[in-house]
Amino acid sequence: MPVDYDAISSAYASSRSANRGVVDELLAHVTLGTESKVLEVGCGTADHIAALIDACGCNGWGVEPSAGMRGHAPTIDRLQLVAGTAEAIPFAAGFFDFIFTVNVAHHMQDVAAYFREAKRVLKPDGTLCTVTESTEMIRNRNPLSHYWPATIEPELARYPTVETLLNAMQQAGFSDPASHNIGTPVAIADSNAYRQKAYSSLLLISDAEFETGLKQLESDLQSGPVAGNSEYVCIWGTV
Repeated sequence: MPVDYDAISSAYASSRSANRGVVDELLAHVTLGTESKVLEVGCGTADHIAALIDACGCNGWGVEPSAGMRGHAPTIDRLQLVAGTAEAIPFAAGFFDFIFTVNVAHHMQDVAAYFREAKRVLKPDGTLCTVTESTEMIRNRNPLSHYWPATIEPELARYPTVETLLNAMQQAGFSDPASHNIGTPVAIADSNAYRQKAYSSLLLISDAEFETGLKQLESDLQSGPVAGNSEYVCIWGTV
């Protein structure tokens, strides 16, 4: 079932923000400055590209098909957003120094086409990073997979595996693709983001399954914050 991101854009914008661990990973592995041109594909509300601009003063662009999501992006200097998809990036060849995605690969219609497009619009020696979740990470999500186990199989069905992504990058011509896992513990203090279904996986299960999980989460929250995790696999490659 396709997710209507225009419909959930307000809930997403009010409850989601840039993941600090992801931002730190990007900044640690690629050198960016005020002359750098950086593109986030499937940028949503542009939290991560905005965080990079704030951290290093780079010039940032975001490609996002949802007008609703783009409408909730911050208005800041050095950031430009355009409508578009991963498979048809609306920029000239050799334009960017660095391209990245954060939890977007499972929304793509054709990951191989994306990697070919990314290679096309990257400069020689440009860098690509695909931030996603492995099969193990999806199974071990907390609170999502813990309170809503019915989300696991639909998510595994739509997420390309790490091996699939590495192979597609290599076939597109990226050099020495490699993966690196990152993760941090998190404390869930309230259920608002989950109640609003700001996580697309919650749109893939029945209302009964959703309500059962929400009831249990809110019951556990009465005793204090719930321990959770935030885990990603970062897949790197260079032109």
